[in-house]
Amino acid sequence: MHNFFRKLSIRSRSPPAVPKKKSSINPLKKNSSGLLSFLRNAEKPDDSDPIFDMPMHLMIHIIDQMSFFEQIRLARLCKEVKEHLDEKFQKIRKLELRKRDIDEACASDEQFERHSKAYVGVKIEEDTACVVIDDAWVVADFYVFLGILEVLREGVETVEMDAPIAELIVISMSNISLERWYAFQCILKAFNDVFEDLHLDSGFIADRDTFWPKCSDIVIHATKAQAAALGRILDYGVKSGYVFDRRTMDHLRLEFEDLDGFEDKAINKQIYYFRCWTGSLGWDHRYEIVFNNNQPTTKQECHV
Repeated sequence: MHNFFRKLSIRSRSPPAVPKKKSSINPLKKNSSGLLSFLRNAEKPDDSDPIFDMPMHLMIHIIDQMSFFEQIRLARLCKEVKEHLDEKFQKIRKLELRKRDIDEACASDEQFERHSKAYVGVKIEEDTACVVIDDAWVVADFYVFLGILEVLREGVETVEMDAPIAELIVISMSNISLERWYAFQCILKAFNDVFEDLHLDSGFIADRDTFWPKCSDIVIHATKAQAAALGRILDYGVKSGYVFDRRTMDHLRLEFEDLDGFEDKAINKQIYYFRCWTGSLGWDHRYEIVFNNNQPTTKQECHV
């Protein structure tokens, strides 16, 4: 069975510029400590490193010039450095989360920094962070991607993301392991619409901290093929209030790139499930659906 899932892996290529992934991955708990450990992916700094002999203000200045991933690693140097980096990353106000071919994304923009082992890249400009995960993602990518979000999430007010990433964030807060969810994704790919309503259900989870406590604006980009990812979010036992605080939300928008309207009943059903998860009754103008003709449609026009 293990070999079966390996053969179903969505990734079939291995770019020469990045080391190959290990064939097996040590499972980690889905908490902030485990995610950050996977993100750092390096030994603790050597206590004999000359950087410790520097004045603190000079040390922090040097660390600020380093890459994002190196800064995360060096956050363990001392309390002062960690507090500085925490304050710095809490100033991120906007997140752009994309599932794309990582090679094309990084080749088209040299400002992207790639993780040394996972197929994940990040770019930070002023108060905006763009994080890309490979469209042929695997479990190791999940942990690094979620680790980055754990670092940046506290001060975020605006989020723009692809539908599969919305599903990934919700599943990361559920009682379902990322390894099991990845196997489920492989099954979906193998059967390729043979089973239209294949689900991975989980009971409701206990209380969780709100993932984006200050978020007021969310845009989710989707295609017809990705609509099912939105519908499955309802299955995972994670209340929408654990992802965003409805009291702070000003706008939640679904934007479909390859649809003209509500002609497809199967797509309507997935949108309806997502609407149930958000609890969109009473949102009025704050909740909308936009199709590729850029004509906004209110939630009341969505029917199954």
